[in-house]
Amino acid sequence: MYAFNFRLFAFIFCALAWPALTASLQAQAIKDTAAMVHFEAGLAAYQANDLTLAYTEFLRSANVGHSDSQFNVALMYENGIGVDKDLQQALAWYRKAAFNGNSAAQYNLAVFYENGRGTGVDFTEANEWYRSAALQGDPMAIGNLGMLYMRGDGVAVNKVAGIALLLRSATLDPSPTNNAKRNISGTRGLTPQIITEAQELADRMSKVKNMLIPLDQHLILSEASKAAGY
Repeated sequence: MYAFNFRLFAFIFCALAWPALTASLQAQAIKDTAAMVHFEAGLAAYQANDLTLAYTEFLRSANVGHSDSQFNVALMYENGIGVDKDLQQALAWYRKAAFNGNSAAQYNLAVFYENGRGTGVDFTEANEWYRSAALQGDPMAIGNLGMLYMRGDGVAVNKVAGIALLLRSATLDPSPTNNAKRNISGTRGLTPQIITEAQELADRMSKVKNMLIPLDQHLILSEASKAAGY
């Protein structure tokens, strides 16, 4: 079960900027304003426990590209809140929000693909969307990406990469809701060498803006070593 989390962002409007806007920018500004109006109306309806109206308002905002409204619509379809439960619709709206850069949607979309919710199991898609969310610093996505490498789901088993990702996840989110530490402690067959290499990789990932670069470098070197028989 995912947290039902509505996000509220401050909407800043500068009237002095209007004269300089082109027609297309004006149209986009009006569109964005309408999206925010419906988004805030959805929040108000949800807080008033009018869930049907909340769904309607979020949907209006989502239909003009508001990513947080798209995420909320997906959550409502996933959990049957204000609308009939429909995992395929949830998947579709998570995809829209994910393509709009919403990291929470990217994470939930990956979970759907990993577990075959609203679609068939697709570890390639799960990997892709966990990576996208991980790039935005989502600790849960980083941990789940690590578990794909621990289990070899859609990828070659690589315990160094898996443990390194779990270490990063646990560091970024040490809360009890994150299972990263438990997943590490519950892993059998960890040697001192694996742990040392994982710690070194986790350290490299922590020092760069794009953590996937050292991760992919490690994966490439690991595959090259296997091919060479090392």
